[in-house]
Amino acid sequence: MEKARKITNLISWGIVIITGFLLLFNWNSIPESVIVHIGAGISYGSKNTLIVLFIVEIVLNILFTLQYDVSFIRELKKKKVSYGLAEAAAIVIQIAAVIILSVFVLLAVML
Repeated sequence: MEKARKITNLISWGIVIITGFLLLFNWNSIPESVIVHIGAGISYGSKNTLIVLFIVEIVLNILFTLQYDVSFIRELKKKKVSYGLAEAAAIVIQIAAVIILSVFVLLAVML
């Protein structure tokens, strides 16, 4: 499972780096107002919100890389679920978090 964790970290940091470069190189072409929430209605905010989202993505990825256990994973370990299942869940959560945050940032960059 350690090899899977290393591969996951490489992939997730690759996504973060690509997202950062695309945000940086396309900053001037991003409109001042971007969509920040889609739900019952669409909310708009400053393009500076993208920087905040990117910072959150970096912080989350650091925590996952350092193998910080979110509450869901801690509960799995308390219930004596197999180590492999708990690690697999952590990997899925890490990749999902990075992809979701990157998609928000990249949609504003690409639109």
